[in-house]
Amino acid sequence: MTSLHLAILSLTRRKVPTLIALSAIAISVACSGILLKLYHLSGARFSTIGAGGDAVVGAKAGGIEILLGSLNAEGDYPGFLPYKLYESLKTDQTVRFEDGQESKPSYLSSVIPILFFGKYQEYRVMGTDESFLNRPKTEDSLSLAAGKWVSSNLEVVIGSQIANQSGFKLGDEIPITPWIGKTPTNQPITFRIVGILKSTGSVWDRMLYSSVKQAQATLQLTNLNDHSIWGNNVLNYFLIYLKPNGLSTLESLINRRTVAQVISIPKELKRLEQLTGTGRSLGFLMTSFIMLLGALSVTAMLVTRFEAMSVQFAVLRAMGYAKKEVGSWLLWEGFILGAVACLIGGLADAAFFPFLRSMIGNALPSPEIVSISFLQSLPIWISAIGATMFSVFIPLFRLYQQDVHFSLKGV
Repeated sequence: MTSLHLAILSLTRRKVPTLIALSAIAISVACSGILLKLYHLSGARFSTIGAGGDAVVGAKAGGIEILLGSLNAEGDYPGFLPYKLYESLKTDQTVRFEDGQESKPSYLSSVIPILFFGKYQEYRVMGTDESFLNRPKTEDSLSLAAGKWVSSNLEVVIGSQIANQSGFKLGDEIPITPWIGKTPTNQPITFRIVGILKSTGSVWDRMLYSSVKQAQATLQLTNLNDHSIWGNNVLNYFLIYLKPNGLSTLESLINRRTVAQVISIPKELKRLEQLTGTGRSLGFLMTSFIMLLGALSVTAMLVTRFEAMSVQFAVLRAMGYAKKEVGSWLLWEGFILGAVACLIGGLADAAFFPFLRSMIGNALPSPEIVSISFLQSLPIWISAIGATMFSVFIPLFRLYQQDVHFSLKGV
């Protein structure tokens, strides 16, 4: 009888201990795999923030809230800003305030309008203009993979992710539902696709784009007066490129004298990194501790299991089995336990993780943004099999030190 046959026979003869060992390893594998995936997802939580701009102007809120609302298209529907303020900044006109103060914004390089006005499925639709594509910094500029920018009513440019997933092409019609924050209840409006944005690997790939004029006209179809004192003459954000040392002047202009707020994009990104980095480090540390605890528990269980078989080892040795053959049996038994438990734990991980991900909700990026592969739990499986194999070495060492005659005296 080969060492592999001995291992299989040993596992099947001791059904209850085998099932307990398998359950313990499988639970450890499933829990550790889920924690590892959560660690990967938390790291990718803000990896798709759209690039570009030095500052963002939005309705007064938290800095990180404005950052994520404008450059990651998430959170609740943002507040409105008067379109006239944007026009004044855009055309370098003198801005006059109610307190009589005036300012001529010569410290701006570019001002890009953003107005969310609809949804296609879960994807947001933005009203903007060609300055959204053609930016002062070449590395930030976007381009079209096909077609052209919108030039008339009811035209839309779609992100590459939407085109790839839905199979849309130029000239197709797409239904867009007006949206200002609540669940869309208006009848969808049919737009014609005139362009497809080149892939950027960011939030811009999962959005749709039309003109500001079209966005404002669409918002007029909703109960906009309940949300805006300026009617449909509004925007949500201005994405701004500044000239050198222009931030302090812009903050003085906007923060003190308007209903808007300016945030520095680099500053808020750093704050966001600090906040999430601490949580991720702690999460990874806890994941490592749980993995180590699971490995040690499994090792202790299997060491106890194998040590209880010392008499059986002595009988096999007395029957003529060499130490090498008995040692191979132990190694095979450890490997089979680990491999089968990893299969069960991996399947449990794959089945339960989507449910857990949906429960956590917006705290994690959606599957459309960041996908998780089944093989991302591979380090856990290797660790589990390694733990079961390692647990063999203690009884294996004692096997080579065993006095067969002394062990058989207790039979």
